Amino acid sequence: RDNAKHTTARTYSVTDDLGNVLQFDKKPTKIYASTLSLEEVLVDLVSPDRIVAISEMATDDKLSLISQKALLVNKKIQGRIGVEGILSLNPDLVLMQDNMDATIINSLKDVGLKVFVSNVPVTVEMIGKRILKISQAVGEEEKGKKLVGEMWSKILKSQEKLSSLTDNDKKIIMAYSQQGVFGSAKGVFNDICNKALVKNGAAMAGLVRGEHLSKEKIIEYNPDIFIFPSYDTGKYGNLDLFIQEVLNDPALTN
Repeated sequence: RDNAKHTTARTYSVTDDLGNVLQFDKKPTKIYASTLSLEEVLVDLVSPDRIVAISEMATDDKLSLISQKALLVNKKIQGRIGVEGILSLNPDLVLMQDNMDATIINSLKDVGLKVFVSNVPVTVEMIGKRILKISQAVGEEEKGKKLVGEMWSKILKSQEKLSSLTDNDKKIIMAYSQQGVFGSAKGVFNDICNKALVKNGAAMAGLVRGEHLSKEKIIEYNPDIFIFPSYDTGKYGNLDLFIQEVLNDPALTN
């Protein structure tokens, strides 16, 4: 009996962030991730042929960190698709976030699809946990551990170089979307600032999650650096014009 061409099925289970247990008798080979942030994790864990489809957004180098890898996935999807669109892909694993419509998540589960639901990270530590859990779900735990190790290595290296900074030395930064300055103390951007040893001016000013900072508060906390987006969705008007309006605002001259 020649077993050389056969592989033994390896049964494993994974618990998602909502406490749902997913059982696998083999690694999934037709995976669909429903958001860009999930796609960015997925492409570093599995080969392109194991991803059943990827968003057009993921192939745009102005929007995505994975544009070149995303181009290697055969099927591209424009916009966000609903239950019927996902079903048409016939995936054996769907990755979704906990802030997505529960009706869609439950509908996919009701027809028997394996749906892994991930919390939206609000800290760098949560990003690491997300990577590890997804790596377990796709059967690539060692790759997940390697990715997280590389992430922390870069963070610790930068912190070591900046360790001599006093609190007064740390720059105050404020990050803009086209709707205004964002970055509450409860968001992932604020934690990234903390890890990068800079001060998030929006959090210093007490910005509430989901809101944007007033001009008066921007002036009061006097940031050293503004950060602007490098991509233009067109949703909120012309980005270049918006940036120039901010930079030419007499109130922000200094």
